[in-house]
Amino acid sequence: MDEAVEVTSTSPDSVLSLLRPTLYRTSREMLGLFRAIIPASHGKEVAHVPRTAAVLHNDAVFLAHHCLTLGLEYKEKFPTADEDDARGKLLKQTCIFVDMVPLFRELADTCLGDMMELQKHQLAEIVGSRITYFGPALQSDESLHEWSEAETALAAGIYHLRHLAQAWKPILAPSVFLRSMGYLADVVFTLYLDQVAIATDISPSACQFTSALFHKATVDIAGLLGTPQDPTKFSMEWGHFEAVSKFLELNHLSQVEQALSSGVFQNLGSQELAKLIQATFGDSPQRRGLLNGLASVV
Repeated sequence: MDEAVEVTSTSPDSVLSLLRPTLYRTSREMLGLFRAIIPASHGKEVAHVPRTAAVLHNDAVFLAHHCLTLGLEYKEKFPTADEDDARGKLLKQTCIFVDMVPLFRELADTCLGDMMELQKHQLAEIVGSRITYFGPALQSDESLHEWSEAETALAAGIYHLRHLAQAWKPILAPSVFLRSMGYLADVVFTLYLDQVAIATDISPSACQFTSALFHKATVDIAGLLGTPQDPTKFSMEWGHFEAVSKFLELNHLSQVEQALSSGVFQNLGSQELAKLIQATFGDSPQRRGLLNGLASVV
C-alpha cells in the first residue's frame, strides 16, 4: 500500500494509471493468501500444538485489528484524482479492508477454540478416567485406592495445565490467557464436583480429604493464573468449587447454618446444598429443620 500511494499522477489513459488499483488489489489478495495458506500448510501443528495455535490466533487478531483502519489510513494518502480520472475516484471510494475483519476474527476464534476443545478432551481423559469411582468411595471412613487416584488425577491435571500456561502466557494477551485457563480450570472443577454430587453418603474422613484436595486445586491453579485479580472473573465454576470445599470443612450443622447466613454458599443452589447436608450429616431435628428451610427457598 505504501508503494500504491507513492505512484506519481499519470494520465487516465496511461498504463501506469492501473498501478494504484493493482497494488491495492494485491494487498487484499496477500491478506487472503495468509488466510488460505497458513492454516493449510501448518494445519497439523495448529490443530495439535498449543503454542502454534496461540501464535496463529495472535497473528489473526493483529491483522483484524489493522484491517479496521488500514483503508482509512491509506485512502487519505492517495493523491486527489482529476475530474476525468474515474479510476482514481473509484479507488479512493472503495479502498477498504474492514470487510476482512470478520474473516480474521473467525480464523482467530476457530484455531484457538479448536485447541481449547482438544485440551478439554485431554483433561477429561487425564483426570476424568481416574476418578470414575471417586464419588461412591466417599462413604468410606478409611483411605481407599480411589482417594489416591483422585490425588494422582489432580496432580496430572495441574501438570497438564502448567505446561499450557508456560506455552500460552508469553504469547496470548493477558485477558485471553486468563479466560482460556479459566475455561480449562472449569473442566477440572466440574469433573470433581460431579463426583461429589453423585455421593449419597460422605464420611467425616472423606469430607476432610476432599476439602483439602479441593483447596489444593484452587491454590495450584491460582498460581498458574498468576494474577491478583479475582479468579471468579475468568472461571465460572471457581466460586461453586470453593463453596463445596468450604462446606466439606464444616463439622457441625450449626457451622453450616452460620455459613449459610453469612452468604458462604451463595454459589450453591438450595437443592445441591440440601443434598450435601443429607450426605454428610445424620438425621436429626436440626437437620430436618435446616432441610425444610432450604426446601422453602425457590
